[in-house]
Amino acid sequence: MKKFLIAAVSALALTMSAGAANAEDQDMSKLKCSEFLQSGQSMPMIIMWIDGYLSAASDNTVMDDNYTKELGVHLGTFCKQNPDATIMDAMSSIGQ
Repeated sequence: MKKFLIAAVSALALTMSAGAANAEDQDMSKLKCSEFLQSGQSMPMIIMWIDGYLSAASDNTVMDDNYTKELGVHLGTFCKQNPDATIMDAMSSIGQ
């Protein structure tokens, strides 16, 4: 899984650097679940951002591949059931 994450982030960095001139800021609190599900190549990056956000909130500096995978599954499941919810709503549903 760690090799997959490294490869995904590397590939994403390469694709994003090609379009960096057109990049714009994204307010993650406004990102809808439907947009997350359609994010395609950006999805691993969004999941890693969420993992970092939650890690900072809980003061946990350990990166756990299994947790990242479970996070992705949870977000996908929640967002399929609640496409109009925000990704922040999905994050706050973790552990419920």
